[in-house]
Amino acid sequence: MMYATSTRQWGRIVAATGVILSMTAVSACGNGAAATDRSGKPVVTVALLQNSDAQGKLKDAQWAKELEQACGCTIKWTQSNPTSWTQQKNAVLASGDVADLSFNLYDQTDFSLNPVFEDLSDDLDKMPNVRKLLENKNNEAVKKYAYTLDGKLYQIPSYTPTIENVGTGQNWMINKTWLDKLGLKVPTTWDELTRVLEAFKTQDPNGNGKQDEIPFDINALGTNGFSWYSPFLLMNSTGISTSVTSASGSQGMYVKNGKVANFMLDDEYREVVGYLHELISKGLVPSDAMTKDSSKYNAELQSDGKTALVGMAIGWDRYAFGDLKDQYVSIATPSAPGHTAVWEQGQDSAYAGAAVKADSPNKDAIFKIIDKMVEPDVSVSAYWGDMPKYVEKRAEGDYLVKPEAMDGTAVKYGWSNRVFAFWNKGTVIDGVDDLKVYNGDLAATQAQMPGDGNYMPFYVMPDQTDNTTISNNNVAILDYVVPKTVEWIVNGGLDDAAWNDFKAGLKKLNIDQNVELWQKWYDAYAKE
Repeated sequence: MMYATSTRQWGRIVAATGVILSMTAVSACGNGAAATDRSGKPVVTVALLQNSDAQGKLKDAQWAKELEQACGCTIKWTQSNPTSWTQQKNAVLASGDVADLSFNLYDQTDFSLNPVFEDLSDDLDKMPNVRKLLENKNNEAVKKYAYTLDGKLYQIPSYTPTIENVGTGQNWMINKTWLDKLGLKVPTTWDELTRVLEAFKTQDPNGNGKQDEIPFDINALGTNGFSWYSPFLLMNSTGISTSVTSASGSQGMYVKNGKVANFMLDDEYREVVGYLHELISKGLVPSDAMTKDSSKYNAELQSDGKTALVGMAIGWDRYAFGDLKDQYVSIATPSAPGHTAVWEQGQDSAYAGAAVKADSPNKDAIFKIIDKMVEPDVSVSAYWGDMPKYVEKRAEGDYLVKPEAMDGTAVKYGWSNRVFAFWNKGTVIDGVDDLKVYNGDLAATQAQMPGDGNYMPFYVMPDQTDNTTISNNNVAILDYVVPKTVEWIVNGGLDDAAWNDFKAGLKKLNIDQNVELWQKWYDAYAKE
């Protein structure tokens, strides 16, 4: 599930948009001449994802007015509906009809496949604040994410390092209140987990006299692969460290001892499919789990805010359960039989930021907007709300978000991770309870992270040619994998013959070629 309008999915969401809500027409002179408003000021269109929780108009925010003062231009803001983007982004990119400046809409894969964006590497003299940030040795990981291996710079990444423990935004969480009531311990293996889930199903741990408990609630397997809160995070129980929110990991790629592989070819994948089928057949996972939409999933986790329905789930942190969050604790990954469990490697990661359309007419104004945005006070205000009304600046790099700026996890007067933002490590952001909860929840899996040589760095990205090959192969691979996997999870039938046919089918669809290409680029970045 996505919490992009709240403080959740902290540094990993690639926010993007598709349905333009209020595009204002601007005048333009042809042949590359600058677009101007009636007073002759340059006009810059800036697109970002809508924060549905934000109150007030973006153009009226103080930080937005400061951007216009800095650029000497008129900004035409376009906000878009987040639910439509995945279906529409490719069409927008293919048309080339992107905004002059996009905030958090596109990722590195988009840049390598769609040559519509400006290479900013030779524009940094016009963005001195940005240059300073990229040259900061403490931001080396950000720089690696920003630049391609051949020195191209298609976006200035967002970077908001305000968490103490680096994680991936994925946590196992179990109802500790139920465990305590039933006299059970936190499960550390699949066998123990199964017994706990059976008790959750049959012993009325929520005490309402109904057998309405959902022992283990899981997300549906998406058609685009393995992603946020995927049930295939159970691969970690088998000793394979996933990275389901990354470009490679969503395709089933992983790294072990410096070697790239794909878990869909591994016997451990079959083990996870078999275990999920066992849980569904015993009624420990909902029978509609593979078709359930995210709104129903979220509603089940939060129930009525009084009586919990869910025993265990995977999410960002305990706020996934709303008012019931205090009943839950995060736990380490339970081990599958014969395996030692691991977890996804947390990385000091940047995410999608500011990208400029290559043929935008008012680039000097655009560069001034970007350079102003990376000033800490502006970024913090854009993210959390204007200073001093919603955020108090206590000192340089030290901020307090006021209670009235938040509604639970929702940011009411800022644009959260919808907006391009950048601040350095060591920046203090107090007053956000969700951050405290998240930091605490991460502790359970910190010791299970596999370390160097056993994960794909978030900045590894193939070039345009190889990315096109991988993408084309992956469409066919996932079209083949997802329905078969769903069938086996729900109805069983993954016997030896079916498993061997499955692996043979993957090889015919060039999965080995994808593995080889990811290995090529993993090795190339390792030499840098």
